[in-house]
Amino acid sequence: MEPEVVTSDAHLRPIERRIRRLVAAGVDPAEVAWRFRRSRRSVSQILALGSRPPREAISSTNPQVLRPLERRILAWREAGASYAEIGARFRHSPQFVRRVEDLARAKLVRTEEGDT
Repeated sequence: MEPEVVTSDAHLRPIERRIRRLVAAGVDPAEVAWRFRRSRRSVSQILALGSRPPREAISSTNPQVLRPLERRILAWREAGASYAEIGARFRHSPQFVRRVEDLARAKLVRTEEGDT
């Protein structure tokens, strides 16, 4: 038997859905709190927050393609700094700086290809 998930409840966590289902079935919120080992206040808060419309997802991606480290390494390389000089500034090896530069340039190429 497949459990019914109402589309309006799809954004809720499983515990929130179960609590709402029990309260809708007529179970006293104090009883629900006891069953889930929660306080009455917690159950009422879950019910109140669960009745709100779902929030829009906020994009956590940075609009910058490159990380600050990658931007600084590319800038210093364009200014003529050697891998050893840059590595000393970040306490990393010259090989590390070279890898970061290569990856940063690959990111730039990939984003330019995606824009066209």
